[in-house]
Amino acid sequence: QKYSNFANESFSWSYLEKPLLDNLLSLLPFNNSKILDMGCGMGRTLKYLIDKKIPKENIVGVDICEEMLIIAQKNVPGVKTFKSDLISFVAKDKFDLITCTHVLHYLGEKDFKKALKNFYALLNPGDVLFFVITHPVRTTRHNLSEYFKRGCIVDHTPWGTVSPLFLRPVSDIVNETINAGFLIKSLEEPNISTDAKKADLTNYLKYSCCPSRIAIIASKPKK
Repeated sequence: QKYSNFANESFSWSYLEKPLLDNLLSLLPFNNSKILDMGCGMGRTLKYLIDKKIPKENIVGVDICEEMLIIAQKNVPGVKTFKSDLISFVAKDKFDLITCTHVLHYLGEKDFKKALKNFYALLNPGDVLFFVITHPVRTTRHNLSEYFKRGCIVDHTPWGTVSPLFLRPVSDIVNETINAGFLIKSLEEPNISTDAKKADLTNYLKYSCCPSRIAIIASKPKK
């Protein structure tokens, strides 16, 4: 509930994740596509897709947390949601787009690889995976000697809790995406816009001090 209260109006959603999704949908025509949001939480991205006029029946959300899914069903009634982890979820039909925003950094090395391979299996050939993950520099900026550290740490969240977070360098993120079979089309390290500075100077200074997110667009090769 703390996360749900924080997430919809958070600075990072308004000035990082949402602009990245805007850019994705401007590049690729997904209005009639089947879209799977992995780690949908309380439905933030699901609502975003509906607001972009994507039909509810074309959208599916998956999350491991039943409490989050209850909130999602209230926020986006009519959208199908399923309780599952990212690795074991299966579907009868393939998807044209998989989104996964701010989730994969919670997975350890083995589960990260398995999740990417499952995303690959769930996509139609030629279609797209889009994921956003915490930039490792964001976590290690106060001690860059830890940049190449691979392992789980305890992270203090902006909504006042703690959670596990797995550290991995950018090269691991890229290489494991390629190893899962994907072709990487784009990698972005988004900067904060000047509009954010006017809206919230404190968070602007915090988020603009170093890279905060990595966004990858990758496709499943056509056979």
